Amino acid sequence: MNVLIAEDDRASRKLLKYFIENLPQFQIVGEATNGEELIRCVMDEKPDIAIVDIEMPLLDGMEAIKSCKNLLPSLEVIFTTGHDQYALAAFDVSAVDYIIKPIDRQRLYNALEKVEKRLKQSGLTPEKEQMNKEIMIKRNNQITFLPPEEILFIEKLDRKSVIHTKDDKFETNEPLTSYENKLDTRFMVSHRSYIINLDHLSKVEAVGQMYKAHFKNYSETAKISKRKIGELRQLKTKLNYK
Repeated sequence: MNVLIAEDDRASRKLLKYFIENLPQFQIVGEATNGEELIRCVMDEKPDIAIVDIEMPLLDGMEAIKSCKNLLPSLEVIFTTGHDQYALAAFDVSAVDYIIKPIDRQRLYNALEKVEKRLKQSGLTPEKEQMNKEIMIKRNNQITFLPPEEILFIEKLDRKSVIHTKDDKFETNEPLTSYENKLDTRFMVSHRSYIINLDHLSKVEAVGQMYKAHFKNYSETAKISKRKIGELRQLKTKLNYK
């Protein structure tokens, strides 16, 4: 499960990282030092859990989390603070716990265990969670959240990436490699310049020393390198593609 730490105090961030790194089922995917950074990190990383200090600069943690919950309603929140007057507000945003500093290791572990149980009870396995995560695309001062199942393939274009869907193309400033860990097992890196969605693959055509990937109801093709053909066959067998 992915964890985001939002804490403006360096020593507190270091302590939280130390505690969490001892739990292999939790991975730290980002850090924020103020409320505005917290919102940006949630938009970029879409973590399962945010551990948030309430009193932070620019925008306090409580107000930032309200915005984050609008963007990502499934986000689980653990608040940390040096004061107890925010407990009622924490309840209003359905926080898992409200930990008064100094942070007690066991109290933190208990809160993380509670989050883990909530996710298991909801029936979300890690793979299903990943499949449900939309891809955030920034373009023309607008943000689009794209469901992964709509993606046919992603193409590297110079230092940018082009995401192909049946009805549209999205050009982003993200490098192709940034999408590799954001996408689930339906996707494979078929070439140094392409990631393809096996769900939409309709035909593979040999063209010289290269292969072309064709997609359902789409005229443009992606490339598959010769050395990736074996991996493609294995994935199709594993995922029961016909």
